Amino acid sequence: MIKVLLLVSVVFSIWYWRNILNRMPADKRRRFLWASAFWGILLGSVLLVATGKMHWIGAGLAALIPLSKGLLGLGLRAWPILRFLGRFKSEPSQFRTDNIFVEVNFSNQKIDGEVLKGDLTGRRLSDLTPQELTALADGLRAQDRESYLLLQAYMLRAGLGGQQHNDSSEGNSQQNFGELSENEALQVLGLKPGTSDADIISSHRRLIQRLHPDRGGSDYLAAKINAAKDKLIS
Repeated sequence: MIKVLLLVSVVFSIWYWRNILNRMPADKRRRFLWASAFWGILLGSVLLVATGKMHWIGAGLAALIPLSKGLLGLGLRAWPILRFLGRFKSEPSQFRTDNIFVEVNFSNQKIDGEVLKGDLTGRRLSDLTPQELTALADGLRAQDRESYLLLQAYMLRAGLGGQQHNDSSEGNSQQNFGELSENEALQVLGLKPGTSDADIISSHRRLIQRLHPDRGGSDYLAAKINAAKDKLIS
């Protein structure tokens, strides 16, 4: 008796489903068929598990089959959005002079660098003691003005007591430094070769906002960023 009722229920369900499908507009049938397949596999899996003919893990995997197409379609629709959002992810900005290299990474809000010449060659700036940083700054102040200003910018940004220099004698403008190469300009703005002018302008604006002297940057970094944009858009 139970089997007869179950058979009648199945036949009635198929008849009712076909009626709905026949009355449905053509543009909605495809989605309805996929939804029907999902629920059909799900209900069939539940019945098999209830009767002991399928393990519950197998039922779960079977239910995922009709979902795979939907997930793929969702991923394809989301891909343009992900690409658009990816444009706002900037590479670390790199500043290099004869004696100092500094990298500002905005993804983790960290700044670090390396000594390129002298007794401390190869040492990371974050590994130097305050006394070593001060001694390095004193030595650079006399022999390499640009490296000194970059080191001061690092110390300011890292909260290590660097000093801001605003008078013109300190050489805040880029014209007092060596001219940037195109590769150096790209590194300053955190960009790659082939970047469009629109992306250059966007990166410049973002960096100026983040490294402005009023936000923990320095006049030197601002001048360098401006010079990098001028180099790439002339």
